[in-house]
Amino acid sequence: GLFEQELSWDEQAALLDATVDHPLVRRYPLSAEYQAAFLKHIIAQLSSMNVEHHDRMYENYCAMLSPGTELPLDDPSIGLSYKHYELPHGQGVISLKESGAFVSDGTTGLCSWQAAKALCEHISNNRDDFHGRNILELGSGVGLSGIYLAKCYEPSIIVMSDCHSSVLTALKENVRLNFPNAAPVECDNPLVSLLLDSGNTLMGVMDLDWQYISASNLSQLIEPDVIVAADIVYDHTLFPALLSTLNYIFCLSNNRCKFVLACTERNQDTLNEFLQLLITAKFRINEESVSPSRHFHWDSTASNIRIFTITRAFS
Repeated sequence: GLFEQELSWDEQAALLDATVDHPLVRRYPLSAEYQAAFLKHIIAQLSSMNVEHHDRMYENYCAMLSPGTELPLDDPSIGLSYKHYELPHGQGVISLKESGAFVSDGTTGLCSWQAAKALCEHISNNRDDFHGRNILELGSGVGLSGIYLAKCYEPSIIVMSDCHSSVLTALKENVRLNFPNAAPVECDNPLVSLLLDSGNTLMGVMDLDWQYISASNLSQLIEPDVIVAADIVYDHTLFPALLSTLNYIFCLSNNRCKFVLACTERNQDTLNEFLQLLITAKFRINEESVSPSRHFHWDSTASNIRIFTITRAFS
């Protein structure tokens, strides 16, 4: 633990430099509430050990408590702050602008969910299934899994998709933030609002409404080998459109693609209903063992995460 012995003045400075005063956190700040709670905890620990606090501890803490500049209420960045995910095997960091709220701007897509982290963990343990592929992500949200794949697995192309405008705005911002040197590519599909070339990977952000998949011209952009998705099976009214989307995409590849789906099982009946629909539509379902949380920190005790690989016999 951090407080097994007293922290000297210099050690306190080093702790601040590695956390709230880290250049990455300075440039892309975590939520003020989180930083204030972190500092309050450390100040309380130091006080209980009768250790003199570094001046910067209080300076930072007071700065977190003072109200910042007032944002107009319709500002889309209200409630959004940054989170930084350290990647396994020294592959760097992903920085994401996210909402701290489960539902924000009428959507659940503005924060990274447990299943997305579990999906990343699964990807990190099954490298060959994803490396160098053509990947389509459904329900990308703020982009954790898609950006991780783009950053570390050299897909030929990865298209991240969603259908809520504020989510797509955050997703585009996060893709640009993590690939500042990628070159923009022209694309005449009006549903593709961002297409970047990072040198070895083409990355797209697409407005993909499952109800209108056949009008999306998806096949001009990508013929997916792999579809990935996390936490998209929670509303059974969306199942028919999701199923027709999967049918459409599998047909593009003559059923040679596979679908890796991570779910938080909130309601067993809802998930079973979806799995049954897949079986009826001649899909094969293989349940994977869920890797323990090692690199992407998610609470494996609180949520029942399940991961499936879904395929179909070749036509």
